[in-house]
Amino acid sequence: MNNKGFTLVELIATIALLAIISIISFVSINAVIDSSKINECNALVNSIKSATKEYVSDNRYNNDFNVTNINVNDLNLTSSLINPFTDEELTNNDVKITVTLNDDYTAKKIIVKNSSNQEINCDDKKW
Repeated sequence: MNNKGFTLVELIATIALLAIISIISFVSINAVIDSSKINECNALVNSIKSATKEYVSDNRYNNDFNVTNINVNDLNLTSSLINPFTDEELTNNDVKITVTLNDDYTAKKIIVKNSSNQEINCDDKKW
């Protein structure tokens, strides 16, 4: 008798092997995606800090300048701010910027906070 084709055991073994490869790939891809979102968040925070330094430098001699009231719209960022973890656009209510100034009114320390007034820590994967 000439048997052509695969046995049930061979088919099950092949499907199990493909399932294991799929699971390993899925876990690896999710790790890469999480890492890229954390990097995007860090880049966004650094961009906000950099734009804030420029804003403080440009406006430090302005009599109406108030560092406690800087909002994201004042920073003249070239693109809209998108939360890397939810893909939602961030508004002034979502980002709070606290600036500590040196004696010469340059930015000493800039802290970017979320709407709950907590410093943004991208490693927590929350905005």
